[in-house]
Amino acid sequence: MPNAAEALDCYLSIAQAIAGPTDYELVLENFANRLRALIAHDHLDIVLLHPSGTQICYEARMHTSWSHTQNPTKPTEESPIRAVLRGDVPYLLTNDAWTDPRFHFDGADSQPIFEADLHSRIVVPLRVQGELIGSLAISSHKIDFYNEELVVLAQGAADLVSAYLFALERGKEAKDSAIAELEATGRERTLRIGALRLTEGMERERQRLGMDLHDQTLADLARIRRRMSRIEGGSAAAMTELASLQDELDHCLDEVRGIVEDMKPGVLALFGFSEAVDAHLQRCLKNMRRPMSMQVDDASDGQMDALQDTVRTAMYRIVQEAVNNALKHAECSSIHVRITREGDIMNVTIDDDGTGIEVADLDSQSGISNIKTRADLISATVHFERLKKPNGTRVLIMVPLSEGKATSDNI
Repeated sequence: MPNAAEALDCYLSIAQAIAGPTDYELVLENFANRLRALIAHDHLDIVLLHPSGTQICYEARMHTSWSHTQNPTKPTEESPIRAVLRGDVPYLLTNDAWTDPRFHFDGADSQPIFEADLHSRIVVPLRVQGELIGSLAISSHKIDFYNEELVVLAQGAADLVSAYLFALERGKEAKDSAIAELEATGRERTLRIGALRLTEGMERERQRLGMDLHDQTLADLARIRRRMSRIEGGSAAAMTELASLQDELDHCLDEVRGIVEDMKPGVLALFGFSEAVDAHLQRCLKNMRRPMSMQVDDASDGQMDALQDTVRTAMYRIVQEAVNNALKHAECSSIHVRITREGDIMNVTIDDDGTGIEVADLDSQSGISNIKTRADLISATVHFERLKKPNGTRVLIMVPLSEGKATSDNI
């Protein structure tokens, strides 16, 4: 059984591991890997509920027919853990799921329990703002392996990951809905509308997740930090370890605050595009450990704010990605963002003085791929150029001003 400091360290590790990726399988694998330091397990699955009375299961470590079937969406009433999914019980803890009658009833989809040799199990609910959205199940091949204390730790991990998983699932549903609408109509306009709905839906969920992290996770971490600061006494070694843990927690708090700001860009809504870009540059500058110069120039007289909100937000996310790529990969010492207007075209140029982009980078699945995808969603054009005098990289994003305005009328 881990002590309080070990549990806190694991929770911080989980928060850091799941905060960045948007690929569902990668998020689940990262979560499972970090959770093993807290609760040993041989199988982990996440069940997310759908309003239609169905559910979908995602698995890590081992995969069974719960997720690996042609149609992974199944009726909740057939789930062997339906008591948790319906809210009938606060959790399930069993020493041996093979013989526990709660997992086996007429019509129960419990065969994978035997096929995967799952004996000891903990099942706790996933909730977002008090609403039951699914469950987290942790299983072991061993009998009599878990206890009530581990249930508490499992629920803490579930509370930490639930909002992020909910946001990813809603984004996935929005994407699937857009694709289905395209296939049904076969028209280019449907693709355009569906893409914008996807962008809007993902942005809403991103902001909701940011608020959840701010209101719950950040507040919890800050409260833990205050409690730790009041601890006195103990051996010198223990106090040194406590001070080190406090430093790590302070760093994690700063990272979570940055994540919240990225997910919930209030400056963009309140003060406009150029101010939001400048705020992002200043946040980046604050965390740099090498000398850097960053600036943003708006020669368009604020015309970016005439774009429809979805288009403007997507442009802001593209600039964020381009700046982050430069800081991470280019070894640059300066970044310059320029906003201009040429006729009916709004241009945003991001220049850095780093090592310069390579041809192979353009085909990578890194941040460049994310930039291209976001640009496609809003019918923007993006160009990457390797600069020679001085050395560096230029990213140019162009979006029609009339397109951004017209979008609002067409949806």
